[in-house]
Amino acid sequence: MTIWLAILGMALVTLATRALPLLLMRGALPTWLGRWLGFVPVAVFAALALRPLLVSAGPEPRLVAGLPLLAGLAGALAAWHTRSVVATIVVGMLVYWGLRLATG
Repeated sequence: MTIWLAILGMALVTLATRALPLLLMRGALPTWLGRWLGFVPVAVFAALALRPLLVSAGPEPRLVAGLPLLAGLAGALAAWHTRSVVATIVVGMLVYWGLRLATG
């Protein structure tokens, strides 16, 4: 019975956090909130993408400046220059593979 109550509680919390803002904010968003929400995708992407580029894997993570960071910088330059997702991925992967082959 406790498990079902926990599942019901989690479902209610999920519903409240997703549905209530939609119900309360019918119509257009305030200008300041729209501007603020515009930064959410950039922040989420940075949080997801930067850790693998800057932190080593393993039992004792530490900051590193290795091949993934160099490939990420090359991909960022390609993205800035071309504004193409495909070009960004291709350049980043080619640089990463090239550096791996060069360093053995």
